[in-house]
Amino acid sequence: MPTGQKYSLIVAVTENGVIGDSGNLPWRLSADLKRFKQLTLGHHIIMGRKTFETIGRLLPDRTTVIVTRQPDYQFPGAVIVDSIAAALATAQTDANPFVIGGAEIYRLFLPLVDELHLTRVHTEISGDTSLPEIDWDQWTRIQAQRHPADDKNQFDFTFEIFRRSIRNQTAMHR
Repeated sequence: MPTGQKYSLIVAVTENGVIGDSGNLPWRLSADLKRFKQLTLGHHIIMGRKTFETIGRLLPDRTTVIVTRQPDYQFPGAVIVDSIAAALATAQTDANPFVIGGAEIYRLFLPLVDELHLTRVHTEISGDTSLPEIDWDQWTRIQAQRHPADDKNQFDFTFEIFRRSIRNQTAMHR
């Protein structure tokens, strides 16, 4: 990993851990979408195939890296890889690649990321996809900014940034 490079995970999650339902976000938060765009512009965005297919297109001004086990999977303009190691290698020139989902990709990358960008959605919603377990003892919250619901944001939410404060042994061997 180049000096100064960090990996970030970005996710919106409800109070009960839900991050999706039937391939969609089960809420409407315009501010979260704007924050996602602002943070990820100009960077590699690493995601699983299902997440990409939910998005359905390349996001402008970002390098899309799709991790899939399907050997013949193709999408013009995207970088297709078959492993976490290949995704890391693809993004090695980016100072701050972002892992954007889904749940399995989050689980695989969680030991490797240096920063978490969470949008905490202050509600409980049923859904079929949850954020993997996070050992919060390894993380320090460095920023929190709470926002009320309004006509463009369905629920109260908080933008949070966490930095890894304790590195586990697995992650040290990336």
